[in-house]
Amino acid sequence: MPGQFPAPVSPPNFADIDDRRLAWWSSGSGSPTVVLETGLGAESADWQPVQAAIDARFRVFRYDRAGRGASEPASGPRDAAAMVDDLAKLLNAARMPAPWLLVGHSYGGLLMRLFARRFRTQTCGLVLVEAMHDEQFDAFGQAFVEPAPDDSHALTSMRALWREGWRDARTTPEGIDFPASFRAARAIGTPGTLGDLPMAVLAADSFGHSPFFAAHRRGDLQRQWENMQASFLALSSRAELIHVPQSEHFMQRDAPQAIVDAIDRVARHAL
Repeated sequence: MPGQFPAPVSPPNFADIDDRRLAWWSSGSGSPTVVLETGLGAESADWQPVQAAIDARFRVFRYDRAGRGASEPASGPRDAAAMVDDLAKLLNAARMPAPWLLVGHSYGGLLMRLFARRFRTQTCGLVLVEAMHDEQFDAFGQAFVEPAPDDSHALTSMRALWREGWRDARTTPEGIDFPASFRAARAIGTPGTLGDLPMAVLAADSFGHSPFFAAHRRGDLQRQWENMQASFLALSSRAELIHVPQSEHFMQRDAPQAIVDAIDRVARHAL
């Protein structure tokens, strides 16, 4: 259940990375270092229940990307490769030791796939939580319900982003260049590119009950989403798909224990 773990709030640390200050938090000790990467619609503070549940066993690191939370913005549009550079520099500045066990939610899952590929020797495990797929906007954008006068702000903004807005970096606070990010993600899509890296892919019931889509379409959309999540299994010979039907997209809020269990499972296989 959300909030079942204590989540004390602590002030951030800061590190100067290129032309801006990035905020980061760390707790716990031990190995590996678990690196928590957030998606688009949440700040890193959403990871606090997971962080508090595992920092008795691991060192845990989370941060706000440039332009999010307590971190300063970067200038101009930025793609996933630039964000991976930021994270690598920040881990070094914060003296977070490898091996790293990477955990990424949504867009953070795309970033963590890229990070794991670039820093494979320092990475001991990967947990993808409802990870972004490079074809998702094209596949689902037109499936949103048509506009109506009583649409919520959340529906209106989500529909605009998924249909066409994702092509314009100005639609996100971070100025994300999604087309360039997807090209980078596709470049690492070769089966087995992560070797035998222990890996868990967590898929929630994101579409099954979503009011953003017509009820009669939700089942097919959910199956399509699960197939996209399953496609990530080809990256490693030691990957498994875990369904979390009690959760919607923000699993760190809805079902943090599922993520905790996956981290523990991957860590056991990694060490």
